[in-house]
Amino acid sequence: MKTFSLAVFICLFSFLLAGCGGSSGSMSGSSSLQVSMVDTPFSLSGQTVTAVNLGISEIEVIGNGQKPTVVDSFSPPDVVNILNYTSSSSPLTFPSSSIPSGTYSQVRFILNTADTTITVNGTTSQLFVPSGTCEGFSSSNQTCTDSGNGQGTAGVKVNLSPHLNAVSGGVYAFILDFNAQESIVLANGQYIMKPVIVASATNIAGSLSGTVLNQAGSPVSNALVEAEQNGAVINTGVTDASGGFTINSLLAGTYNLVVLNQYTTVAGTSETASGYDNSVGSTLDVSGSFTVTAGNTTSTGNITD
Repeated sequence: MKTFSLAVFICLFSFLLAGCGGSSGSMSGSSSLQVSMVDTPFSLSGQTVTAVNLGISEIEVIGNGQKPTVVDSFSPPDVVNILNYTSSSSPLTFPSSSIPSGTYSQVRFILNTADTTITVNGTTSQLFVPSGTCEGFSSSNQTCTDSGNGQGTAGVKVNLSPHLNAVSGGVYAFILDFNAQESIVLANGQYIMKPVIVASATNIAGSLSGTVLNQAGSPVSNALVEAEQNGAVINTGVTDASGGFTINSLLAGTYNLVVLNQYTTVAGTSETASGYDNSVGSTLDVSGSFTVTAGNTTSTGNITD
C-alpha cells in the first residue's frame, strides 16, 4: 500500500492564515498539498463490520475554474481499510504533491468499484456507490458522488469549507473524516455507500474524545454523539464497545454535545445503542460546552447516559 504514517500536522506557521482562506502571497506558481483520512468505529445494525475497503485510484483537487488537478494516482488502485485509521494522530496519509497555486473548493476521490468492498460477519461484499447523491450535515460541507472516470469507477467529491487558497510556495494539509457510520446502509440485500465526509485544514482543526457510560458505570456502545454549534450538527462519532468515541475534523471553536441512543444515520440506517439507561430516553443533551483547539484532541471526560 502506497501510504505513509507521516503525521499530517505539517503546515508551516507562515502559511496558517493562507490555509484558512486569507493570503498575502502570490496566487501564481505552485504549492504543496497533503491529504489524510480518518474514521471512527463503525457498527451496522448489530453486525460485526471488520473492513470498509476503498479502492482509490486517484485523488484530485477541483478549483481555479480548470479541470481537476491530480494530487496522487495509484496503479493498481491503493486498497485501504478505512476502519484501520480511527485516530487523528495516526491517520491514513497520502504522499504530498505539488499543485498549481489558486483556490480549490473540493477534493475528489476516484474509486475502483471492484475493490470498494465491505466485510460484515466475515463475508465480503461489494460496496455500491450510486452516482448523483449529495449528503452531509450542512450545504457547505456536503459530499457528492459522480460516475468517476468511466466504467468501473466512481467519483466522490468532498467540499472544502473554508476553501483552500493556496499561495505560491505554501504547504497545506487537509484531514477528511470518512464517517462510515453515517454513510453506509443495507438496502434490498445490497450495501450502499452515500458518503458523508467532513474535511478540515489540519492547521485549524482538532477533535473531541470521551466515554459514554450508564449510571452503573458500564459502557454504552453504538450511541451516536453529535457535535453541535448553535443547534446545527457539525460532525458525529459513534461509541465503541468500551463506550469511547472521537469526533474528528472539527474546526477550532466551542461545541455542545448530544448523545443519541436511538437514531437514523444520514444514509438511512436505524440504530439503537446498547447499555444505556431507559430512564434517559432516546436523546441526552450533555451539560456544558467543550472547546476544540487546532491540532489537539479535547477530552470530554465521562458522559453518563
